[in-house]
Amino acid sequence: MKAIQFEQVGWLLLIFATCLAGSLLLCGIAKKLFPTFRSGEHKPGTHRMDMPTVGREIKTVELPLVGGPAFTIAIIITGICAGYFLHLDQNQWNLLLIALGATAGYAIIGFLDDWRKVYRNKGLSEAAKFSGVFLVSVVAAVCYFFFFSAGQESYSIWKDLPLLGNLICGNPSAVDLPCRVTFPHAAYFGWFIFLILLIGFTGTATAVSVDFSDGFDGLAGGLVFSAALALAIAISGRLDDLITHPEGLVLEVLCLICAGAALGFLPWNWPSPWAARRSASVKRRAKIYMGDSGALALGGLLAMIALFSRNEILLLTTIGGVFVLEALSVIVSTRILTPFYRKRMKILRFANNGDFIPHTEFPLPFLATPLHHHFDLLGWNRKHLVYAAWTLGAVFAVLSVLISVDTISWQRYLARFLAFVLMAGIWSSGTWSKCYFVGKQPNSGRTRHLRLALYYGYPLSIMGIRLYHHVESIDASEDVIETPTEDMALFQRMTIFDARAMLGLYCYRAGYFPAAMAQWNRIPERNRLLRPEIARLLAEVDNRLALDKHETQPMKRDQLRARIEEQRQPILTGNLPPADMPNPHEPISAEEVNSGETGSPWKALVPDNKTPSEQS
Repeated sequence: MKAIQFEQVGWLLLIFATCLAGSLLLCGIAKKLFPTFRSGEHKPGTHRMDMPTVGREIKTVELPLVGGPAFTIAIIITGICAGYFLHLDQNQWNLLLIALGATAGYAIIGFLDDWRKVYRNKGLSEAAKFSGVFLVSVVAAVCYFFFFSAGQESYSIWKDLPLLGNLICGNPSAVDLPCRVTFPHAAYFGWFIFLILLIGFTGTATAVSVDFSDGFDGLAGGLVFSAALALAIAISGRLDDLITHPEGLVLEVLCLICAGAALGFLPWNWPSPWAARRSASVKRRAKIYMGDSGALALGGLLAMIALFSRNEILLLTTIGGVFVLEALSVIVSTRILTPFYRKRMKILRFANNGDFIPHTEFPLPFLATPLHHHFDLLGWNRKHLVYAAWTLGAVFAVLSVLISVDTISWQRYLARFLAFVLMAGIWSSGTWSKCYFVGKQPNSGRTRHLRLALYYGYPLSIMGIRLYHHVESIDASEDVIETPTEDMALFQRMTIFDARAMLGLYCYRAGYFPAAMAQWNRIPERNRLLRPEIARLLAEVDNRLALDKHETQPMKRDQLRARIEEQRQPILTGNLPPADMPNPHEPISAEEVNSGETGSPWKALVPDNKTPSEQS
């Protein structure tokens, strides 16, 4: 038995520190050398208007897409140097080069996507991107099968499955030992095909999932760091017997350089509460993005480590729990439910309307996808949201370590059960928080009348725990409610569009016409067309405002729209997440209530991550 030496442990720690420092340094150099390598792509979000991308200059809220190429270079250089310092044999070198080659391949696919975003304002098509990532995974699988000694060994749990075991193992048994396949037996070809499919789909799924998670500053980097450390601990037991497990040392190196690269990138992409709509008051700490090149490279490297260490089930169920949730939210909402609802579902309320029904009216599980955009639309502080995701990733990492190192079966099953419950809880939070309701709120004791307010969640309280969240209140009180039916509509869950329509009606009845316009203008045009009564009330508001010509009176609706159109051109620039655009979920500001204007939050946009005081 050949165990790892103390000297090699020191080298491993030095390798981690070297990759961290290299990533930190190269990211800074890349920022200085390529400050204008910024995306020009425009992706219409859930609540964003479809706008053209032509004729736009360098984006006010974009950052250079240089982090990914920088830390990928650090990973490759550090990995090759580590191979020399650790005196790897030929078999270990093969495994190291396969993993680093796959990482470079994923990064190249992502860089092509970033390049097109910068110079053609549109990235690769989904088919081209997925095909490229899958091709890289297949090439890595073929190289692993032919150039690494353990590549031609089928293993549990796959070889133990009833039907699959006979196809990939010539002599399946109950013993938990690898089953070596030899040419020209049928199991040789069966395992070869299965291995290609396994690595192809797992590599693609993991790389794309990390890419989905790269939506906010620091989100993907912190999650990859915790996942890489968890994998490093999970496979550390292989270091005790490098003869039986020669891949152990290589995989440990790969884990540490992956974690080091992500950690070195984070100071350049540190999270903050910054959002385009709040850029006047909050300074952005991030300086660069990792881009698709970095997200695909880190995700692909995690997949290679998990597959080569035969921990792909652990990666897809526990270690990568957050990545799985992000990817599933996209697949379920956009690829399964939305097409199904579009073709097979009829909303009776709008059946005779004849207008196009936007997907935001469908009963989807989330307000927007990937999952982090759902909570962002609800108004969560982005820094706190990222920190919460990091904590969730760390919890999944701890559970995965318990599963991998614990020798007691019931404790391992308990850890898996807790991971599943945690994922189910996060998923169900979308259903809990996606619906809104209008209710009554005490008016701070000043009068006996109750003000009307907007909430999301369930109108319930269990053991003193509120299952709802207060969004905003309006000046109209319960006195504007005229019929028992309207009173019964209070505290009933509904879409945000119906809630805004209801609040606007009550503001209108109370005589707060600008506030009513602010509520109705928060509803996207396509959703407003499905509610023709709003158009009638807006016209009536115009007539009422026309009766008073005083200069302090708010502008008419057409004048408001003219001003918004004037301000829109220099403002709507950059690849903004859905919640960066004016959306019906965000509380209405006092300025909007006073003027009825919904474009006012965009006056604060300033270049990059500077505040207005720094601009002067």
